[in-house]
Amino acid sequence: MIVDLITAQNAAANQTLLREMHRQRHRVFKERMGWDVSSVNGEERDQFDRPDTAYLVVNAPDGQVLGSWRLLTTEKDYMASTVFRHLFDGHTPPSAPNVWECSRFAVESSGLAQTTDGIDRATAYLLVSIVECAFTYGIDELVTVEDIAVARLMHRALGMKPSWHGSVHTLGNTRAMVARYPVTGDLVQRLRTKYGAPTPIIRQFGLWQLPEAA
Repeated sequence: MIVDLITAQNAAANQTLLREMHRQRHRVFKERMGWDVSSVNGEERDQFDRPDTAYLVVNAPDGQVLGSWRLLTTEKDYMASTVFRHLFDGHTPPSAPNVWECSRFAVESSGLAQTTDGIDRATAYLLVSIVECAFTYGIDELVTVEDIAVARLMHRALGMKPSWHGSVHTLGNTRAMVARYPVTGDLVQRLRTKYGAPTPIIRQFGLWQLPEAA
């Protein structure tokens, strides 16, 4: 499997990959999970799919998109700070250059054998890549809105609880909360070892110039 970092700097060369990612998000969020999300021509997008947004996309050897994350700086409006601000239970959402939001976690089965802790390998690669990417760019914390199933997955995979989380709220047909996870070099190495991931797991690291993306 391959993990690509797609940013404004290389988006033009990856339009096919981005379209397939948005189509997968439609299948996962609109069709499978029944979320009230905006989809046009079978592609799910919203106001946070902006020029300064970055994506981590995991692909099968044949080019099939298996999963993705969306990354946003917290120095501008982001999903948790606006649409889901009430999930902070009155606390101020983070806004700092060293804190990112990760959202739109979407994954479909890779068809490969699961990891020893029962996680699909595409999911494992996405988890390794998000912490590797954050650590590489000097990010100390990730904030995310996660449903109960993803929260359990994160706990099992990361081997730790979030540094902070809000209370559980009902969102449509799911129950979710906002959580904050610390990013450390030790965590990156533990996940690489745990899931037998290549080092680095992401190609094209140099394409994201943070001052341009912010």
